[in-house]
Amino acid sequence: MSEEDNRGFDNLIPLCERHAYEIDATPQHYPADLLRSWKRMQIEAHARAVGLALNDAEVAELSEASFNTDDLIERLTAVMPFSARSRSRAEALALAARSSRARSVVRLRSTPADRVEAALAWNTQQADPVVEVPTGALRVLVAPMGAGKSEEAERWWNEGLTQAWTDPQVAIPVWLEARDVVTTLAGAVQDALGGDPEKACRIVVDNLDGVSPREADRLLDDARRLVATWPLASILATTRPGAGRVDTKERLDVAVWPAQRGMALLETVLGDDHIPRLDSHETRQLLTTPLQVHALASHLRAGGHARVSTRELLSGLARDILELERPDASREVWASLPRLATRVLSQQGPVRATDFARTHVIWELEETGLVVHDDGQLRFALPLFEQHFAAQALQDEEALIETAAGSELFPRWRYAIAFAVASVAQEQAEGFLLRLARTNPAAASWVLEETARRDGDSGAAQRPLSDEPATRAAERPESAPEHALAVGGRLREATRCWLEGVGELGALLAPHHDGALAPWAVLVGKDDEWMILAEARERVLDAELVVRPDLIPWGSVPRGDFHSIHGFPVPRGDLARWVWARNRLREQLIAPMHNRTLPVDPASPLAAERVWFLARHIMGNGQNSRNPRQIALADLRSEVNERMAHIATTRRSQWTRGRHTIESSDIRWLHDQLQHVPGGLLTDPRPPADIAPGGARYTWQMYSPELTLSIAQDVLRDALIGYRDLVQRNFPRFGAALGLYSTFPLRAEGFVIMPDPDDTAADCATIAYALLPDAHSRTQDEPVVDLRLARSPDDLSTLWDRREGDNTPAFQRQVGHYGRLPTGRDRRATNLAYRWLAEDLKAVGWLEHAPVYTD
Repeated sequence: MSEEDNRGFDNLIPLCERHAYEIDATPQHYPADLLRSWKRMQIEAHARAVGLALNDAEVAELSEASFNTDDLIERLTAVMPFSARSRSRAEALALAARSSRARSVVRLRSTPADRVEAALAWNTQQADPVVEVPTGALRVLVAPMGAGKSEEAERWWNEGLTQAWTDPQVAIPVWLEARDVVTTLAGAVQDALGGDPEKACRIVVDNLDGVSPREADRLLDDARRLVATWPLASILATTRPGAGRVDTKERLDVAVWPAQRGMALLETVLGDDHIPRLDSHETRQLLTTPLQVHALASHLRAGGHARVSTRELLSGLARDILELERPDASREVWASLPRLATRVLSQQGPVRATDFARTHVIWELEETGLVVHDDGQLRFALPLFEQHFAAQALQDEEALIETAAGSELFPRWRYAIAFAVASVAQEQAEGFLLRLARTNPAAASWVLEETARRDGDSGAAQRPLSDEPATRAAERPESAPEHALAVGGRLREATRCWLEGVGELGALLAPHHDGALAPWAVLVGKDDEWMILAEARERVLDAELVVRPDLIPWGSVPRGDFHSIHGFPVPRGDLARWVWARNRLREQLIAPMHNRTLPVDPASPLAAERVWFLARHIMGNGQNSRNPRQIALADLRSEVNERMAHIATTRRSQWTRGRHTIESSDIRWLHDQLQHVPGGLLTDPRPPADIAPGGARYTWQMYSPELTLSIAQDVLRDALIGYRDLVQRNFPRFGAALGLYSTFPLRAEGFVIMPDPDDTAADCATIAYALLPDAHSRTQDEPVVDLRLARSPDDLSTLWDRREGDNTPAFQRQVGHYGRLPTGRDRRATNLAYRWLAEDLKAVGWLEHAPVYTD
């Protein structure tokens, strides 16, 4: 530029000395385009001022007019440009209060109109400490979408407004949206105040993430200069992670809400409406941010309160929040979101940004607000979004459902799988279930519980043929054979998929011939409402599925040709055949679970307890025996061999002693197990009492506290090993879908509580313990069990505090346990292991009811 041009009018802008110096000192913050825009505004303002000049006639008219001071002020105000100084302080304070309320109401836009006032009152009553921002300093609230950073800033701002009402030396606080600051921050503050921030003044710059990262950096630099220039000012900015470079000393992270606070707000917003139980890890997470709590309240009020499933709840909230936020993004970014969700769920944590996408894609992902880019890592702003976009990945086959439902990954993927199954066409949903049942029956069953529960009793239990409804079905004419084969074929396919998934256990759940599912004879009523299914014995049918008209009337069929004959309603509804087949198989799981007879390896501690239990009852060596501690193996084997000879001549045999029944299968198992028992004596696996009976009324009184503690540790350790043995032998593909197994490797910590010696009503000791992950062990290691005798109630408080502090999102896992410890019983470890297993199987739909285990 020539010297003449440099000094010409086009390159001239009038400025005060302070601002001229600031621009010359930091030219990088004042580009030429910005300065030219200021000059245009100066020229426009001058033109308006010239236009206000009076001609001679107007001057004469004005001189003749009669008006007082108020009239003059009113007329001048009407023609002069508006300024904040045009208002009185009282007017400005009242306007500031109304503006704060308006902002709060807008944030509650998803809250039902009739509950807004209650929500505002609840927020006002919160006693949390307000954010602290030192005078003359900048602080930045950083949190993901919906975490409540604007609400926190509003509380800090309102604290300043309260001070301004009572102290005229405090300026009315200023609230600025980052996107509305068009020139400098100092200029925007001056416009809002009508002058410089000379007094104590609180300034909020909200939503820095609403502008570009470059603009956010500029505003933060403006804020730093402003507080350095005006030391009585303090500035609080808000942003999502990754928007603007924030120094460590300036950053204030917004704490996650405790679930109790979220529930209190939810109850306030819902009023007298039904409050659902939110007891899973995922649903409790919905209570940790105000955005999710308000969206949850709207979702529950809009439809099916108690009837809504967790899957519907989570998927509905994801849609609601996405609709509310309406992120604007390119097709490439939308395509990246399912890929990112797949990576996050598969590796259980944030994804390194440089490994995921190019820089411009990362920037766009941040701008959606759905993704947080912090410290070089990518994660979703809300866990809801992980599941929402992972479901898209499954539907588009960008992620394989077999991988997602694997024994290790399923707990993290489960809601994504449920979303995917529930939101596709019926044919694709059937395909998903077929693959799920073969891969992980626990995963498939859990998904059914989440997706099929609204279809009514689509998986109605089978009814024996002698039941009245089945008898009525048998009186109806049958449908065409082709239709019966089609219906039976679909049910058989579902059954075989479940059996393939459960593996060796399938032989206990359905009759098999030479390793294959036994053939079926079927008949469907002409009205297509009821059908009859008979499981054939060997060499009765010449095909795996046959239509047998002679199944009606039912008395005409040779009952000895079939293992069972059942009549039941034809399963109807989405995925109904999968519910029916699962329910049919789980009925056969009840007996081995109730009798505690699932297979385990001979070395398992549960095998040792079962051997001793059976031996004592076979030999009549019960509770009242004079020498219950040892049994001669020769005598036991002789007795077992006699019973084996009897079994060989019968289809089924039973022996009952007291409350216990021993089956043919027990004798066969014991016969095989005794081959692995060395020596000549079988000994009780637990130590004897160490206190003379004397006048003891209960067994626990014959065991010292020290021995009780030792037995409790052994029982708990054996139960954990036994539970692990049961899962690995019988449910290997269920894996981490079983809550306790998902915690392995684990350790046990807790206390044994002895009854007060003077308590005549106490019949046993009790045990309180927590099962916690053990990062220093492997799954097959012997679990560490650390129990102590409780000396005071404070001991238990410490244990429960440890339990509450464990937030591991393991699937359906109960951390804390409390129960009776009957000292002298035979199957203490077995009962505990089966109780844990039954609770886990019930949680995934493989048991309808968990049995109660006692001896």
